[in-house]
Amino acid sequence: MKHDRLTHILLLIVGLLFLLNGAMAFDNTLAMLTVSLVLIIFGLGITTIAIRLMLSNQAKKQHKSNSK
Repeated sequence: MKHDRLTHILLLIVGLLFLLNGAMAFDNTLAMLTVSLVLIIFGLGITTIAIRLMLSNQAKKQHKSNSK
C-alpha cells in the first residue's frame, strides 16, 4: 500500500511539472506553442489521473477500516 501512495504522489509531481513546463514556454513560434499546448494537456491529464487514484485509494482504505 505504501508503494501505491508513493506512486500516486510521484505521478502528481510529474503532472505538475508537465503543467509548469508547458506554461513556462516563452518563445512564440508555432512549434513551441504546439509543444507547450501538448505539455499542458498531458499535465492536466496526468494530474487528474493521479488525483483520482489518490481519492479512490483513500476511499478504499476508509471502506476497509469501517468494515472491521
